[in-house]
Amino acid sequence: MCGISGYYGKYSEQGLKKMIYAQKHRGPDSQGYELFKNANVGLGHNRLAIIDLSERGKQPMFNEDKTICIVFNGEIYNFEEVKSKLKYKHNFFSASDTETIVHAYEEWGPDCLQKFNGMFAFVIYDSKKDLLFGARDRLGEKPLKYHIDSNGIVFASELKALLQVIKQSPELDPIAINHFLTFQYVPSPLTGFKDIFKLPPAHYFIYKNGKMNVTKYWNLDFASKEQHTENEWEKIVLHELERSVKDRMISDVPIGALLSGGIDSSAVVAFMARNSKTKINTYSIGFNNAKYDETAYAKIVANKYETNHTVLEVTSDDLVNLLPTLMDYYDEPIADNSILPTFLVSKLTRQHVTVALDGDGGDENFAGYDRYNIVDFDQNITARVPKVLQAAAALTTKKIYNLYGTKFTERLSRYFGSYDQPFYKKYTNYNCFFTNSTKQSLYTNEFQELTKNEESFDQYKDLYDSKLSLIDNALKIDQNTYLPDNLLYKTDTAAMSNSLELRAPFLDHKLMEVCAKIPSSLKIKNMEKKYILKKALLNSNILPKEIIYRKKRGFNIPQNAWFKTELKDYIHDTTLSASFMDANIFDKSRLKEYIDSYYETNLNYDNNIFALISLAKWVETYL
Repeated sequence: MCGISGYYGKYSEQGLKKMIYAQKHRGPDSQGYELFKNANVGLGHNRLAIIDLSERGKQPMFNEDKTICIVFNGEIYNFEEVKSKLKYKHNFFSASDTETIVHAYEEWGPDCLQKFNGMFAFVIYDSKKDLLFGARDRLGEKPLKYHIDSNGIVFASELKALLQVIKQSPELDPIAINHFLTFQYVPSPLTGFKDIFKLPPAHYFIYKNGKMNVTKYWNLDFASKEQHTENEWEKIVLHELERSVKDRMISDVPIGALLSGGIDSSAVVAFMARNSKTKINTYSIGFNNAKYDETAYAKIVANKYETNHTVLEVTSDDLVNLLPTLMDYYDEPIADNSILPTFLVSKLTRQHVTVALDGDGGDENFAGYDRYNIVDFDQNITARVPKVLQAAAALTTKKIYNLYGTKFTERLSRYFGSYDQPFYKKYTNYNCFFTNSTKQSLYTNEFQELTKNEESFDQYKDLYDSKLSLIDNALKIDQNTYLPDNLLYKTDTAAMSNSLELRAPFLDHKLMEVCAKIPSSLKIKNMEKKYILKKALLNSNILPKEIIYRKKRGFNIPQNAWFKTELKDYIHDTTLSASFMDANIFDKSRLKEYIDSYYETNLNYDNNIFALISLAKWVETYL
């Protein structure tokens, strides 16, 4: 786990050193770089030593004749298997997975990516072909960002490194900000800055002769379903999950787990404990608000598997104190309020271990979010009735929202109010934070002009497949957008800001390929989300019933309670600050009216308020 950086073109050794320094939190154990002056190429690396702690594991790393050089961030969990196919033709000088990538590229070129099971972002300089070959893992666990101009290409794990060497001042990208306000994250390949991009998940690039070619190398297949009995599916799911957990326990440094008390992290801890000779170290975050605190459930799992369990309580003061620092690390706009507990639990965990497993990906594989129930109902009930009755349902949900104005009833009204729209628009309308009309009503006239032809809802259009069930479409959309661009960006940044490596067993691509073959009727059955996973965990006695069938809460903070009380002045000061207004995104009087309305009514659009705070701090930090 590391930070990578580099360039091909008119950049300098001094600039490379600045990029390396800007990412020192990603690799505190050592730093290194190589310059290829004849080709105007430089590769830099920050090392967090996990596999092969010796000097032989340091990067940048070469092949035998020094014609191939790599900088790599991540872990290849099956590197020993790949290595066994290469060791008779190549000499290995280290015990690291990095060297396996080098020789795999020599042997198979870009097809080497098909051999790897892991999380990774790497860039190789091939001096014989005079090109850069860069790639990102299938799900987007590890980041890779770049900028191309007349000087050449510069790349890094994080934007803040690129900003050290790009000569012109960073410029806000109105399209990215417009999408951010809809989704709470910036969708790939955008980043929030003009002319700076992120390589999408499951893609690789080849940069040669000043030209960039980007290619996708992997897709999940939801169309090829397999037919098994429920009992057979239970065994298949548990086998694949346990294999994935065991693969992610390889480490030459101490290892632990993030334990929220939810199904996914609890299942990961259970399989870790079953495959460890020593006690597992587990870590949780709690709140002094019972509605959001899940530490009691985490304690049940910790007791069942006799883990060494540690809990940290979070307060509103932590949010105020941490937000300015968070924007130093989160260099793309992000409004997922769980960035706070995720950062703090990563900080807590790093005090004890260097590697931790978590439960990311469970909801996206097995349909664990509440919105999937709405989609399932729509598919099995609403879609079968005439349009006139669908229109009546739209009016009914709107009336319910007017009587009981909650986040859920608002989203319900938006979803069924889109009954005459394609599914991808209905789904976006349910998930969105700022609606199109709300955004446009708050923008300055100039910002309205810049964004008026951009439809955020169309970001999902190309992912929709009419041959798939609505549930599979929803899962496919989330796995390609919300998962990498929000959840995995959030966790990677939080973890690496604290020099912690996070691994997610539910994101094993082989496990995900199996999950894609499960009929959607076994993911939600009789409105029971994660049906087959829950059934498997219960019948095998891996988790107790009180963990499996409790109400899902999510890893959130009690922000509405905080925002309406002790953080009121902070919110006004931050969102109406001169620096934020200078960005010319929002009309100050319209924005003030919107924020005042939040306090003067019972409408709880606190997620939108958090988005405004996050964006204001991002503008203040980077622009």
